[in-house]
Amino acid sequence: MLLGGFCLAKKMIAIDLDGTLLNTESQIPEENKAAIKRAIDADMLVSISTGRATFDVKSLVGDDLDIPIIASNGGTIHDVGYKLLNTITFEKELAKEIATFLIEQDIYFEVYTETELLSPYNGEEKLQAELDKVMSANPDESLEKLWVGAMSQFKQSGIRFVPNIDHIFTDENTIFKILVFSFDLQNLAKVYKAISQNTKIAVTSSGEHILEILPEKSGKGYAVTMLAEKYGIQKEDIYAVGDSPNDISMFEVAGNGVAMKNAMTELMEIATHVTKTNDELGVAYFIDKLIAGEQEELRRIEEGV
Repeated sequence: MLLGGFCLAKKMIAIDLDGTLLNTESQIPEENKAAIKRAIDADMLVSISTGRATFDVKSLVGDDLDIPIIASNGGTIHDVGYKLLNTITFEKELAKEIATFLIEQDIYFEVYTETELLSPYNGEEKLQAELDKVMSANPDESLEKLWVGAMSQFKQSGIRFVPNIDHIFTDENTIFKILVFSFDLQNLAKVYKAISQNTKIAVTSSGEHILEILPEKSGKGYAVTMLAEKYGIQKEDIYAVGDSPNDISMFEVAGNGVAMKNAMTELMEIATHVTKTNDELGVAYFIDKLIAGEQEELRRIEEGV
């Protein structure tokens, strides 16, 4: 119920997008949208919490769901009515230093700004060349599976390729996140080892081939806590739903961590509940269990669901 713009919510549900609310076609099934509306009608606060950029989330959610949006892994928080509540941005010189290092490593990356995802590489061309090398060295790998993972990244709106990083780190651009994608796991591990030593940044992941580089205090957990405090919702009434390591921080601040059945091991290990996969409408399934007071049926036990 909304009263004077303030939501008297009983519970909060923070939902990841890729691998969670979205299906493998990178779409929000209508059944999930309908379940979110049922949760709102039941006086629950429902928010998106994603590594995607805010403008990309808006294009996915559309106008029929007016809910808070945590984007760029906590880089921005927008409330109901798309009211900006908070931003956490990169120090520009530090971000440029990281980008310069990534170019030296010849690895694909995107820089998340307020309006675009900017990269000095043509992603599809670069990753296709990289994939050819990986497949020649590992012929047993699934070409289709690897390429689908890359293409889900390029389905995001707002990606633009620029001649060099000087076109990225301008006075006009605010920097929220740097995303690194590579099929070469050894090179990715090398980059992670080098970058993670910098105490001014945080590094997380939303997939096996992805690194997400954030400002030190950014992260989904921080943003979920801020939003919950605004609405007076206690930790035990927060339900975080996700599938990837970048969801760990919000699982840590929520009283209830709901892992998708397709979730990565790191997240599954700390989940309190497990729902169905993203292609089995796991979000809708969980929400309806929560509304009915039957969420304990999803309580995680050693054997699984």
